[in-house]
Amino acid sequence: MLKKMSVLVGVSFGLVFVGISLALAQEGDPEHGAAIYAANCAVCHGADAQGRIGVNLSQDFPSIQVDAFLQQTIADGVSGTRMPTWGQANGGPLSDQDIADVAAYVAGLAGGSEPIAPAPTFVSRPFTPAPGVTGDPVAGQVVFAKNCVMCHGEDAQGRIGAKLTKEWPSINPAAYIRTTVENGVDGSPMPAWLDANGGPLTKTDIDNVSAYLLSLNVTANNGLGGVAADGPISLGAGLAILVMMAVLIGAALVNYYRRA
Repeated sequence: MLKKMSVLVGVSFGLVFVGISLALAQEGDPEHGAAIYAANCAVCHGADAQGRIGVNLSQDFPSIQVDAFLQQTIADGVSGTRMPTWGQANGGPLSDQDIADVAAYVAGLAGGSEPIAPAPTFVSRPFTPAPGVTGDPVAGQVVFAKNCVMCHGEDAQGRIGAKLTKEWPSINPAAYIRTTVENGVDGSPMPAWLDANGGPLTKTDIDNVSAYLLSLNVTANNGLGGVAADGPISLGAGLAILVMMAVLIGAALVNYYRRA
């Protein structure tokens, strides 16, 4: 009798769990999900979903209700990994329906996938290269467009990643940017992009994209687009302000002693 009751209780809990999962899983459109995947997910998981700097998604997922599992993972991210939160309720850019659609697409990838579509043709946008940078900022703009806009935004204004149109808090900003891109940032979704660290970019790619990022403020300040710089002031600007203050204070002291 007790054995039968235990079986019934176990089955009941199982049905409740499945029912909750089904309630959480919103019905998705895999065709629309493929477009969302190409625009947001392929950069990490690969155009063929075989993995790039993110995991291989063309696999069977360990869940009774795969759609619910995928929707929760996409919406909330995965703590302790590079997978960020994509749901709008968590500060991400995707709606519940977007997440349901991309989950429906990913759920159908078991066994592999061909690239969804050819990579879009990139049209260069006007900008002013920063003087004295190492690397080719024009080539870096292409690297940025193919690898960074999904997180940092088309104008580097920030999306699920940090805003990059700013003054960089470093005596050597170029080295600071290159190191960050090469190694990633521990405790954040920013991965290591250098091929020697498991990423897809070469040192030349990273030199080029660093040169482009340093050019963004020059472009904004010259009125060619972009977002106005913010954040800590540069070393040069800080020194100029200090010199100006010293001159003003010195002039005030001279006038004071002349009158005394």
